[in-house]
Amino acid sequence: MKDFRQVSLKILNDVFISKRWVKESIEANMQDIDESHGDIKKVYELVYGILRNKNFIDFNLGRFIKKPIKDIKLLNILRIGYYQLKYMRSIPFYAAINVCVELTRTNIHPAVTGFVNAVLRNIARSKEINIKIPDENKIEYLSIKYSYEPWMVEFFQKYYPDEIENILSAGNSKPPLFLKINDLKTDINELLKEFKKRNIEAEPISKIKGALLVKKGEPLDTDLFEKGFFYVQDISSQILGLFVDADKDDAIIDVGSAPGGKCAFFAISMKNKGQIIAIEPQKERIKLMEQNFLRLGINNIHVLSHDATVDIQEFHNKADKIVFDAPCSALGVIRRHPEKKWCLTKKELKNFFYLQINIMNTIKNWVKKGGFIFYSTCTINPDENEGLIEKFLKKNKNFKIEDIEEISKLKLTKFKKDKFFQSLPGNELNMDGFFIAKLKRVK
Repeated sequence: MKDFRQVSLKILNDVFISKRWVKESIEANMQDIDESHGDIKKVYELVYGILRNKNFIDFNLGRFIKKPIKDIKLLNILRIGYYQLKYMRSIPFYAAINVCVELTRTNIHPAVTGFVNAVLRNIARSKEINIKIPDENKIEYLSIKYSYEPWMVEFFQKYYPDEIENILSAGNSKPPLFLKINDLKTDINELLKEFKKRNIEAEPISKIKGALLVKKGEPLDTDLFEKGFFYVQDISSQILGLFVDADKDDAIIDVGSAPGGKCAFFAISMKNKGQIIAIEPQKERIKLMEQNFLRLGINNIHVLSHDATVDIQEFHNKADKIVFDAPCSALGVIRRHPEKKWCLTKKELKNFFYLQINIMNTIKNWVKKGGFIFYSTCTINPDENEGLIEKFLKKNKNFKIEDIEEISKLKLTKFKKDKFFQSLPGNELNMDGFFIAKLKRVK
């Protein structure tokens, strides 16, 4: 069996050196781990804890190290040691230190083991808590306190000065588990009864019909999930589904469809009638989508493997509604992808706009006159949101921005920004940071 700290080191090296998605690395490195001792949960706690708190951990490590450490692998071992000693009280100090020493011996060099042993023993002996972070420079202070790259803190400070600490703090929180009920197979009362039998606690979201917040238990490990009575979907995406208001007579194209939650929402609303085309470029994700649709009993979705920057002549003037959940910087979902704090660069931030506008310039031809494009992102970068919409409308006079009437109907006016929907991280519904615009083709 592999020790959970050994697995965690491999994942952290993947993220910080190879810039790999943390979920991908976790899935690839969980073989031969001791599940009976809860080691899988320990890997998640250790990896996500370090990703969420890296700068704060490094700041505290710096008090025990004379010179900055450039070797990322060695630094990750020390981070693993520090996190165990300060946050994982169930791990004995001697075990936390000894394993890190062995990780150093096998992954760095035996000559470095004495250094690691000394640093971690000094940390274990230290009784200091709440070490004061220098606050002369606000950006540096927030970068350490909440563990974000300084450029990212500057970005949030520029656009959201009043909400910045709320945004930063929310990005470090554990995301809630929201579910969408599959009305094709069950209803909310029946599902809640079945949950109760399995010691699962969930409560309805008052403003969002068919949405549940899980309070206790593991619903994904039950037969109810396998039977397709529900699927996982954040409130923000469910709100998008309500805005689209899919009808059985609609022809809908969902662009960038994976993992398929939006399509599933539309299909359920349409009672498996009408026509939905789901466009997704990544074939491995398509397989997962098709498995999910089969589990949910959905059969009115045609999945197409296609790069949406490339036009499809046959689609011209065919869609009543196009839903484009754009590839984006994902600054609204950092709590789900904390590696974004360390893998996304300021330069890359500017590249998303060009991909988004290229796809918009393709799919604009697919919607009928009088039809709609719903543009959404899970970022809070204005350039990718209202900035993109404004530039698109300047060059496409046959489209206009529409007010989303459902914002008022659902009493979500706190999330209305001009004519758009926008939720910032740390909002009252605890949903992801999200942006939605509704465009109508008028001629």
